[in-house]
This record gives sequence, structure tokens and C-alpha cells, in this order.
Amino acid sequence: MSQRRLLVLIALGAALAAGTLPAAAADTEVLSDANGPYAFRARTPDGRWAMPMGEAVLIDEAWWTPLRPLEPVPVPPPTPTNLRAIRERLAPAATRRLPDRLIATTLGDVTQDGQLELIVSFRRPFQRTYINATRPRRAWADAHGLSAHLGLYRPGDLSEIWVAGTLVRPVAAVAACDGALAVAYGRLDGPGIVETSAWRWVVFGFLPVEPLPGPGTPTCVDIDGDGRTEPAIMERSAR
Repeated sequence: MSQRRLLVLIALGAALAAGTLPAAAADTEVLSDANGPYAFRARTPDGRWAMPMGEAVLIDEAWWTPLRPLEPVPVPPPTPTNLRAIRERLAPAATRRLPDRLIATTLGDVTQDGQLELIVSFRRPFQRTYINATRPRRAWADAHGLSAHLGLYRPGDLSEIWVAGTLVRPVAAVAACDGALAVAYGRLDGPGIVETSAWRWVVFGFLPVEPLPGPGTPTCVDIDGDGRTEPAIMERSAR
């Protein structure tokens, strides 16, 4: 933990224990429950909410800094049957000419219909569409001619629920939360995480929230103990 964040936590804790916030923290908002404070955010001098410097949790469509340890909620892994179907029908394993097309996969009730969905980040041979025709091919395809996609499928028969069109920022890691995804964006060519974010499920599609710069690990937590999981990003540096 950075010294700056430690000082913020100490100041907030003292203010909350006294039942008020100091004048210097007048532009700081803190969320609490019966067990005490669990997240805060502060405004920048221009009036905007500052992005978390370290770990972050999405609450009410905005990023907050957690005041409690983030504890990932376990999710069931895709079954061997799921993985075989993905390999056969969606994302073949590596060949002598092409890399592995399966990037990441997980299970979760993202659409909040009471059923688990299979979430798959994958690549496939690039195809022109009305949307991706607006930019050069190099913006969408890697060195092997593969474009990045993410889809929701029914685990039983791998039938399609929703599939993203061609992605400029491939999803390198994903966690399925209640009504949302926590994601990490990679590069079309080359390793590494460049930024993280969350996608909220709205009616029949996702709305991405403002991304967090730099690497991090997407996960799902229940920071407020209400039984629903929130997207969170762990292992972010506060420096």
C-alpha cells in the first residue's frame, strides 16, 4: 500500500470514528454499512470524481476505492464438455500456422436471468463488416489475420446469446459478475495488460464504463454484503 493511500485511509477512519469528515475531505464520499465504511471516492479540483489509484470496485456505475480487502467470490469453472465444445466449434487450439484462438473463458449469470452463461474471449479469421469497414484492417486484425471477439453462450449447447463485433482492444482476462463483466484489455499483437474496465449488461448488450489505466486482475466481489457481486480490479499499483 502506498503512503498516500495509507494516509487517506487513516484520515477517513478517524473522521468516520468521530462521526464527521474534516473540512479537507469535504469532497470525499464514503459508503458504509452496519460493519463500517467499505469504499470511498474523492473529487479532483475540477469537480470530477478521481479514478482509484490502486484497487478498484464498481458501485452504481462508478469506480470506488475499497476500504475493505477485496475477496474474490468463487465461480464454477467451465466443464470439460464446455471446453471441448469451444475448441470444436469456436476457438481451435494452436496449429503450426496459427496461435491458440481461445483467450479466456468463465461462467456466470451476467444477464441476470437465473441461468449461467458461458463467457468466451476468442479470436477468429478477420471478416469485413459494415462497422469495421470504417477503419483499416490493421486496427482490427493481428499479425495472423485474426480479430478479437467476446461472446455469451448457453453452456448446454453453446448456442449464441450475444457476441461482440470486432474489438480493437482484445479482452485478455474476464470475470463474470452479477449483471456485469470485469475485464482486462490486452494487445492485438504482443503480451501484457494495457488497461482494465467493466461492462454492465443492459437489456441486450453491454455498456463499458470508463477504463482504468495500466495492468490489473479482473475479479468479482461482494464488498457490501448484499449477496450480489460487483466487478473489481485487483493488483493495481497505487504509484
